[in-house]
Amino acid sequence: MQLKALLLALTASLAAADWIEYCPFAKDKSGMLQHPYCCDSYGPAPNTDLAMEGFGCQALADPAPSCPNGAAVACCYTINTQFICTADGVYEDD
Repeated sequence: MQLKALLLALTASLAAADWIEYCPFAKDKSGMLQHPYCCDSYGPAPNTDLAMEGFGCQALADPAPSCPNGAAVACCYTINTQFICTADGVYEDD
C-alpha cells in the first residue's frame, strides 16, 4: 500500500514539473537575468522607456499561466529594492 502511494505521489510531482515559466534576458539593453514575479501595479521605470517598475512584487513560487490577481506574470530584475520589469513570462510545457 505504501509503495502504491509513493508511486502516485512521484507521478503527480513529475507531471507538475513538466511546466516551466521562462523569462528572457532584460529587454532594456541591460542584459540582466530576469525572474518571474507577480506585481500589484506598475509605473514608469527610471532612466528608460523600455521597462516598467513593478510595485508590490512577489516571486512566483511555481510556474503559472497568470498571477492570483489575474495579471500577467512579469519578468523582472532587481536593483536594491526596485523591480525593473521588461517582459511578460512565458508559461510553456517543457
